[in-house]
Amino acid sequence: MRSVVTGLFTVVAMICMVVAVPSVWLSQRVVSSDGFASSAAEAATSVEVQNYFAEKVAASVEEATNSKVASDLVLPAAKNYARSDGFVQDFSEVARQQHDWLFTAPPPGVDLHLMELDITPMINRVIASAPIPIPVTIDHPVTVTVDQSQITAGSLEDSGKIIDILSWVTLIGAIVASILALIAATRRSTVLAWLGVGAILAGVAGWVLAALTKRVVRDRLAETEQAARATIEVVVGVIADHLTTVSLFVCVGGVVVAVAGIVARVATGRR
Repeated sequence: MRSVVTGLFTVVAMICMVVAVPSVWLSQRVVSSDGFASSAAEAATSVEVQNYFAEKVAASVEEATNSKVASDLVLPAAKNYARSDGFVQDFSEVARQQHDWLFTAPPPGVDLHLMELDITPMINRVIASAPIPIPVTIDHPVTVTVDQSQITAGSLEDSGKIIDILSWVTLIGAIVASILALIAATRRSTVLAWLGVGAILAGVAGWVLAALTKRVVRDRLAETEQAARATIEVVVGVIADHLTTVSLFVCVGGVVVAVAGIVARVATGRR
């Protein structure tokens, strides 16, 4: 009976581990607005992201002034700005807008496939540093519209809530079941080895999710405008790469635990 209980808790712990690693990561780095913005800040160093927003800022100035000359003067300043710390800060705020669009139900009458991002702070920073011969004043919000044909505003709200709950349940379940399995076991080294295997499987699950995320996003953005698609793919790539790194550490930790359990089992078996 004791071995059955031990085996049951071990299996539960392993299943919880496999689910916990990707779900906790999703909760902290995607569903969380702060986590999403933090990941996006890392993507702000990408040339694709910098060029996209520099061109959008210059185009917005041209539209506001009806002057191609003003746009040409602003573009170099916009490119310099896109490589500054100020851009990282502003881009993080834009990422929060993206997050809100994905995880918050929109009000009635809003086009569910159009993501509008307010880049007014970016424009004001650039105008302040650009050598424009005529005064330029932006007295209204300036937005960049991204057509999302394969996803809708607020479509991830319910999924985000489920992931938050699932991450905590499986994390706590993995810890509690592991402790109970070790307490109930007559051969704790064997249980330890199996828990290590569970961690390895959890790392593999995380790695698979990261690869799958990149593929799904790439497919869903197939009909999105090229520059916007490249920008979004960079942001998603940074987030997915973070999961890959976390999964690698989990796998390595699992290998260490599994080997320790096997070594301990062999050592105690010889006594």
